[in-house]
Amino acid sequence: MTRFASLFILLSWAGACAGEESELAGGDRGSPDGGDRDDAGESRYVIATAISDDESATTYVAVLDSLEHDELDLSRAREFGGWSDMAVIGDYVFVSSGEMPEIERFTVSGDLELEDAGRISFRDYTGDANFYNHEPVSPTKAYMLGEGSELVIWNPSALEITGTLPLPDALRAREGIEPYLALDRGAVVRGDRMFAVVSWTDSQNLNMLADSRILVIDTEADEILDVLEVPCPDLNVADSDDEGNLYFSNWVYSPGATLLYGDAPACAVRILAGSEQLDDWRFDYAESTDHEGAVMSYAGEGRWLYSSFLGDPDAYDPESGEWFDWLFGDTWQLEVLDEDGDSTEVTGIPKNGGGYYTARFEGTTHLLMPGDSYTTTTLYALDADGTATRRLFTEGWSTRLYKLR
Repeated sequence: MTRFASLFILLSWAGACAGEESELAGGDRGSPDGGDRDDAGESRYVIATAISDDESATTYVAVLDSLEHDELDLSRAREFGGWSDMAVIGDYVFVSSGEMPEIERFTVSGDLELEDAGRISFRDYTGDANFYNHEPVSPTKAYMLGEGSELVIWNPSALEITGTLPLPDALRAREGIEPYLALDRGAVVRGDRMFAVVSWTDSQNLNMLADSRILVIDTEADEILDVLEVPCPDLNVADSDDEGNLYFSNWVYSPGATLLYGDAPACAVRILAGSEQLDDWRFDYAESTDHEGAVMSYAGEGRWLYSSFLGDPDAYDPESGEWFDWLFGDTWQLEVLDEDGDSTEVTGIPKNGGGYYTARFEGTTHLLMPGDSYTTTTLYALDADGTATRRLFTEGWSTRLYKLR
């Protein structure tokens, strides 16, 4: 398998998509110490991108005063070793190390530089503390997936670990495949509840079980209230709309498993605002569009963005066993699903590799679209009608974008 395939598998397990519009970023829930913050001043944004070769990787984190740049100037970014990761919680920027289970915290100076503001180690709980294993709940609480079948509870404001939450026995290996609890892009917080998806997916061999689970967690009591059974494979993405309706969908491996090996086709499901149970709504990509699909993200005005896979199974050479380029070449098309169930192709974004990430702020969904086998990224702003406008380009694979204020 190529380096890029290994790279993609690593981040496919990253637990919207990353950088989704969060009440934690930009101080919407108050500052990290619980007080109000002054939002006066110019907007600031923070973006991360990772550049790698066959032997190593470097992650760059840059603070911007505008997204109207032709190309991201990495010479002005701060460098971090390995596949580091980034999140914004309250007024702080956090960067998890790609080389050790630690997270550094930063403030942002007036000249857009990151300034050290402490660190926390998770060495006693995991060997990998990257943010794709975390789900922030508030400026004073976040969950991290530990290696002992538990969630580690920590306080981003105090930089302290405050407890653990054991995972249910139902999350055990099935048919030789370990369960994957997808925090980050696979979890969503609504009020004092966190909803996190669990799937049984062997991404390296394109093998996935036909059903998934959704954990319902009380974030005040740190208690798992329910484990919902879902008749969809590879649930890996969670997002919410303006009304508080929650949508759960798959990642981009499942079309390959379905088309090449006959695994169950992917689908998306919903939990309505005010409810903690699935309703009857279900979106079956192939039945609705004649194509397998993946990755549903909120586009605004009651519409949802998703990737539609247009690849031809006959173009895959089973003798080679190299399905990565077939599945993740420029064979995906972005579409917008309206409230009537009709899909419209997104304009302004060419065919792509499928695995986009989003950040929603200022009433707009921003898309981080990978290119050139996930070695470059282009940022687009998406209108709810499916019109995309290019914002900036960067070297590397970028999965993180936040608005600071």
